[in-house]
Amino acid sequence: MKKWIVLAMIVCVAVCAEAGKKDKGAAKEQTKEQFVEAAKKRAEKGGKTFDQAKTEKSFDKLDKDGDGKLSAEEQAAKSKKGGKKGGKKKK
Repeated sequence: MKKWIVLAMIVCVAVCAEAGKKDKGAAKEQTKEQFVEAAKKRAEKGGKTFDQAKTEKSFDKLDKDGDGKLSAEEQAAKSKKGGKKGGKKKK
């Protein structure tokens, strides 16, 4: 009986681990509004000024297909280029 309980626990852990991998691997699309809001929060958290026009221009450059959303591939390209986080430091 104890073997069945242990086996059930192992299966449960394996299923949960696999589900976690799928969630992490699937990046969601990000709209311009979400991109701007995230950049604004990062700037505020870091004590930096936020430039909405500059952030929107950055989004437009990253949105290669012009659909108004950053796909997983476009977000990956941003990460590979070392995209900037936030704006200028406050003086």
